[in-house]
Amino acid sequence: MKYHLARGEEQLGTFNDLDVSAGLREGRFKATDLCWAEGMPEWQPLGVHLQEVNPEEAAMPPPLPESPSMTALRAEVRQEQVTHLELASLGQRFAAKLIDSTLLIVPLWVILTMFFNPAFVEEIQKLQNDPPAVMNAMQKRAEQIQSSGDVKLAVMSLIFDVTLIFNVVLLTLRGQTAGKLCLGIQVVRSPEGTRAGFIKAVLLRSMLFLILIFAGSLSLGGVGVALLIADSLMIFRKDRRCLHDMIAETLVTKRKV
Repeated sequence: MKYHLARGEEQLGTFNDLDVSAGLREGRFKATDLCWAEGMPEWQPLGVHLQEVNPEEAAMPPPLPESPSMTALRAEVRQEQVTHLELASLGQRFAAKLIDSTLLIVPLWVILTMFFNPAFVEEIQKLQNDPPAVMNAMQKRAEQIQSSGDVKLAVMSLIFDVTLIFNVVLLTLRGQTAGKLCLGIQVVRSPEGTRAGFIKAVLLRSMLFLILIFAGSLSLGGVGVALLIADSLMIFRKDRRCLHDMIAETLVTKRKV
């Protein structure tokens, strides 16, 4: 049955029986809200109408607080859900990481090598106490490379940019990077196994963790390296969730075709 609900002069909308019952339990609807459905002669307070239709439902008490045993049971069910998902193997995850790292690090290394050749590095070292001069030298170096007609820098920059954008889009839509796509694995929400999306797969799992490592390395010395090592070692857990998976509440599974 479809109910039209109103609160004073405000129309709340049209809802079915289950929506109305859930709304009363959650406090979204009040017993004093007016309701009307096909076959009713006039609008009635929701509490009065439900008392006539289903006295037990109208008098339903609020849910009891969850006991510690129920909390433990829910945790056990969550762990059981993770266990039943087909997790990606260590070899698959390592190979995917190797592919992703190669696609990003190789073009970046070529770009930096071309830009910071030995002669330019020597020039920068001489100007290291003069930041404006360093910036001016870097600008001149960039203009020099562009005017040289060497397309290698442009090609490497294009490969790096395309790979980065491709990975962000693919992670958002499918929970995959280029490497994970090749290996048939994906990032999903834990423990449901549903699509992780942009916030979990990209922002929390990738970008936030990289920021933590970088900030730890700058401000606290070896903390960034320690985080990276701890993250890598956690893959040997039963659920194979690394530290960045714990932060984003994700895990890596095999993708069903």
